[in-house]
Amino acid sequence: MYILGLDFGSTLTKMALSKPEGKEHPFPQAVFTYKTNDHLGDFHEALGTFLQKENIPLTSIRRIVATGTHANLVKDSLLGLPVQVVPEVTSIGKGGLALSGLDQALVVNMGTGTTYVDATQKEIRHLGGTGVGGGTLTGLGKCILGTGSVSEIVRWASHGNLAHVDLLMRDVTDQKMDFLPPDLTAANFGKLAHALYTKEAMQATKEDLALAIINLVLQVIGSMAVMVCKSCNKTQVVFVGTLTRIPQIEKIYSHFSKVYGLQFIVPPFAVFGTALGSILVSSQEV
Repeated sequence: MYILGLDFGSTLTKMALSKPEGKEHPFPQAVFTYKTNDHLGDFHEALGTFLQKENIPLTSIRRIVATGTHANLVKDSLLGLPVQVVPEVTSIGKGGLALSGLDQALVVNMGTGTTYVDATQKEIRHLGGTGVGGGTLTGLGKCILGTGSVSEIVRWASHGNLAHVDLLMRDVTDQKMDFLPPDLTAANFGKLAHALYTKEAMQATKEDLALAIINLVLQVIGSMAVMVCKSCNKTQVVFVGTLTRIPQIEKIYSHFSKVYGLQFIVPPFAVFGTALGSILVSSQEV
């Protein structure tokens, strides 16, 4: 029998079907995302279409588990199936540990905003968060590039050059520092209003700006993760949530791993980490 985990985020609802019996980790048999809105009928239709596409009859689902900021959209039942609402923070922590195979880590949920969770097998604690996340990315994209489409921003960024927008370490010092790569950002968007870099700023294209926006958002999230790790004595950071699908994340966080001596991990199915974690929480509570 399946359990359906639903992570109702502010922007997207992530769905994951899993058969957790006898498995240490609830890797999904099927996953799906849906743009969150307040019209429950629309969600019912999207969920029904998802199950039909995956050839999953309702009779094969034991229960539905819901978590996230909009979990109040569902009540005690959905499509005639019982619904269990579980805490989001616990779901984030459980999902991150399960997908990474770690016993403890700082789990960072990268959604519309960002949440930092100290997760061990014994305890899961909410350590804080930041308003910088996917909402920042799309908002800045709309203001600067004229589009809030993540796919379009990512596509443009793949051809971008940060050196036309950001002040890099090689721009601010000629000293060789082994712990700070010369192409690491010293100031996000720092060249655009700097008198010494008028030529570079004039060369900045929408592709360069798109990359700079992504770099800004991911660096803020990563920098906070570094500071939070120091406070909770963690050396491994596991990222889950929608922003983990951005391809630039690998290069940006590989710099962070080298500079700060931390392991930054984006596990398989990271987008659906909280939805999968809700299934784990549910299985423990039943």
